[in-house]
Amino acid sequence: MFAKLNHIAIASDQYAINARFYEALFGLRSAKNYRPARAAVVSDGRVGMNIIPRREGRTSGLDHFGFQVADLDEAIARITKFDPSLTTIKRPPVRPFAAYSGHDPDANIFDISQAGTSFQKDVYAEEMDVTERRFSHFALRTLNAERCAAFYSEVFELSTINKPHDDGNYYLTDGNMTLALLQWRMEDYADMDPQRLGPDHIGFTVESIEQVKADIDDLTGQNPHMRCRALGYGPEGEARLALFKKCPLGSYHLTDIEGVYIDLTEAPA
Repeated sequence: MFAKLNHIAIASDQYAINARFYEALFGLRSAKNYRPARAAVVSDGRVGMNIIPRREGRTSGLDHFGFQVADLDEAIARITKFDPSLTTIKRPPVRPFAAYSGHDPDANIFDISQAGTSFQKDVYAEEMDVTERRFSHFALRTLNAERCAAFYSEVFELSTINKPHDDGNYYLTDGNMTLALLQWRMEDYADMDPQRLGPDHIGFTVESIEQVKADIDDLTGQNPHMRCRALGYGPEGEARLALFKKCPLGSYHLTDIEGVYIDLTEAPA
C-alpha cells in the first residue's frame, strides 16, 4: 500500500470538549503525548483526528485531512507530474504529523507524512487497538470530482469503488477509509444558503445505530455541554439534511457539538 488516509483535522472554538465528545460517544482514544495548548488529538487506532483551536480569520468545522505515504519524495514527484501547477510546502515543526501540505486540482488541502519518520508524534506514532466505533469515510464537496478522483488514484494509489448509482460522485479507498468526492452543484442550494467547496462530512462505522442514539441521549443527560447541534429543523434545515443524505455511505445523520456533519453506517453482522 503506497498511501493511507491517516488523519482528519477540525478547527473548533471548543476544541477540548469536542475531543471529549468523540471520546465519550465513539470511544476514540486520546494521545498519551499531547500538546494541550495546540490541539486535542484522538484516534480510532488507525485514523487520528486533530481538533485544533480556531485561529483568527479561520472558519470552524472540518479543515483538512492527511495521508501517510511509503515514500514522501515519490508522492511529491507524482503531484508535480499530475499537474505542474499543483504545489507542496514544507510544514513548520509545530505540525508533528505532517512533513508537507499540498492540494488537489480543486485546492482541497491535505497533509503528507512518511511512515517511520522521527517527527511523527501523538496518536500518529502510538500503537493502539482499533476501537469498535471507527472512522469509515471522509467526504469532500468539490467542483471537478472526476479530475480529483483521477488525482487521488494516480498520486496516492487509492482504488475506485464501484458507484452504487450514477450520482456524479466518486468513491475511492485505501482499504480502510473511503474518500468520497461529492460533485458540487450550485443548483443543490436553491433552498438554502450556498455552501462553499471543501470538506463536507465524516463517517463512522458503528456496531448499532440504535445504540448510538441511546448513547447520545445518555451523554446529553450526563453533560449538557456535549449536545449534538440541531439538524434538519425548519425549511432550510430540511434542505441541508436532504442534501447530506444523498451521500450513500451512511444511513443515520448527526453532528458534533459544533455542527460538523457525521454520517453513520452499521458494521455487517
